Amino acid sequence: MLELRDRMMVSKTRGDRGEGAVSYIAVIILIAAILGAISVSGIGTKIANGIGTAIDKVTSATPKS
Repeated sequence: MLELRDRMMVSKTRGDRGEGAVSYIAVIILIAAILGAISVSGIGTKIANGIGTAIDKVTSATPKS
């Protein structure tokens, strides 16, 4: 009886070997769509300017004595 259960469990899990190519392609398409929306909306420029401003603040800061 236990052998039958063990064989059934092995056969059920044998097909689960990780993500398929379709899943990876779907993620790539989703990321491309998000990046495309960011570039078209102009928010990418705002983000880049904000990062640049933060870097300028850090690099031009004078150390406290």
